[in-house]
Formats: sequence, structure tokens, C-alpha cells
Amino acid sequence: MQQSLQIGKTQWIYVQEPNKEVINQLAQEYGFHEVIVDDLIEINAQSKIDSNSKHFFLALTFTKYLENEQRYLFNELDVIIGDNYIITTNSLESTTINNLFEAMKNQWDLKEWSEKESPYYILYRIIDEYYDKTMKSLALSSKKLLDIQENIASKKAENEVVQDLMNEDLNKIFVKHNFLSQEDVMDDLIEHVDDLHAKQLNVYFNSLKVKLARIISTINALTEKNESLMSAYNTFIGIKSNNSVSRLTFVNAIFMPLTLIAGIGWMSERSMMTGSENWRIAYPLFLLLCAGLWFITFLIFRKLVMKK
Repeated sequence: MQQSLQIGKTQWIYVQEPNKEVINQLAQEYGFHEVIVDDLIEINAQSKIDSNSKHFFLALTFTKYLENEQRYLFNELDVIIGDNYIITTNSLESTTINNLFEAMKNQWDLKEWSEKESPYYILYRIIDEYYDKTMKSLALSSKKLLDIQENIASKKAENEVVQDLMNEDLNKIFVKHNFLSQEDVMDDLIEHVDDLHAKQLNVYFNSLKVKLARIISTINALTEKNESLMSAYNTFIGIKSNNSVSRLTFVNAIFMPLTLIAGIGWMSERSMMTGSENWRIAYPLFLLLCAGLWFITFLIFRKLVMKK
């Protein structure tokens, strides 16, 4: 899908999920360098910037969350800026860009916004929208960790908790490395805008750097909380296991003396049955001894359990 919007003297061309044919057409029309064409066709694993060629090129790797699968995918944003145009492409469908595109189309006022006709201002708006969307996504992740924390605290934790914590941990690692690669690129972008002697634009991009730092610090905080919850869950499981072992020990302690006495009684069966009077005395005494040992053992372990 390809759309175009005229903003003052600048034309914004937005291409979503471009194929090789569309990219080659754009390259031929605007005279892209072959390196830029390769970057547009291939998926970049990390963000990069190239301000040395005829066209300014920027690749930023953002993330798209798949709620059904509870995982993130790369959604690369590629930007090419010329004299009076900006071309942006997304590797995946992006509601963020769609909403911004419609908002700028409906709200644009040339008299009010004439000083912001620069393609770099449009670039700022795009990155700013992505950063805001990322912060909202991290807020949802924080809420999910709170739900997991409540389940652990209320002792409702089940096996799914481990899966949820592992998914959250892997997702945070994925998102963190994605945005870490943008730090150096953002510094180069600010330097490039500064070389254009556009002080007003420089203020905007410095604000983006602050937002990026906030995103990374938030991810670090969520990662630490995720690790703490995993430790708390392991402690919870350890306590449950210790309680189970204590119950088994309690039962074994009760029945072990009885088993021993039963074994001795079984070995003495022949002598008990010899004579008409022996068994009448031996069996009642044997049963009383079993009951007495069971009762004494029960009292001792009940006292120990109550102390705990």
C-alpha cells in the first residue's frame, strides 16, 4: 500500500509492506544509491544511519506485539529524505503510521505550520509516535507483572506463571536490544540535524533522545522486576515442596515404629501361638504397644508442627 501527502513544500510518501518491485520503482524515480536499495529490500537486524550519500537514509528497528502469540516481531522503519520529500517504508503493517498519516492529513494548516514543513520534522513526528506507542506497550507489560505478583502473593501460582514469566523475560530482552541499537543512531541523527543549522528541529530530536533513555530505563526496571518475581516464585515452590516433605516425614514417623513392631510380632508369631494361653496375653499387649507408640509419636510431631 502506497500513500502520498503534501505538507507545505514537502511530500510525504508512505509505503507499507513494500515488495521488491515497488522499491525498484522508487529507486528509479528518485535515484537511490544501490546500497540504499539493498537496505530497503533486506531486513536490518539493527538500526543504522547514512548521511554521507546524496540521500539521507535511516533504518530504525521497532517492535510489533502479537497479542495472541504473546511475542514481539521486528517492524523496521526505513526513511529516505531528499530535498523536498520524505519516503518512509514499513516491513509490517503499522497502525501507528496510519493514524499519524490521517491526523496530519486532517490537521495540517499551512499558515500555522509553515515553519514545520521540513521532512525532518515529519521524521520527528513519526519516531515520537513510535516511542509513545512503546511506552504504552511497556505500561501494559508492567500491569501484567503486577497480576503475576498478586497471584504469587495469594498463593494461586500455577505452572502457567513460569511460562508467563519466561515470555515476559524473553520479550524484554528482545525489546531492550532493539532500542539499545538506536542510542548511537540517535546521537548521529542529532548531529546531522545540527549540521543543517536547524535549531528548532534540534530541540525536537533532543526530546526524542530523552524518551529513548526513558524507554531503556523502563525496560531495565521491568527486567529486574521480572527476575525478582521469578525468584519469589521459586521460593514459593520451595516452601510448598518443604511442606510436602514435612507431611511425608510426619506420616513415615508414625508408621515406621508400627512397621517395626509388626515385623517383630510376625517373627514371634510361632511362639505366640504355642500354647493355649500365650496368644491371649501376647496379642492384646502387642496391640496396646502399637497404639501407645502411635499416640506418643503423634503428640511429639503435632507439637513440633504447632511450633512452626
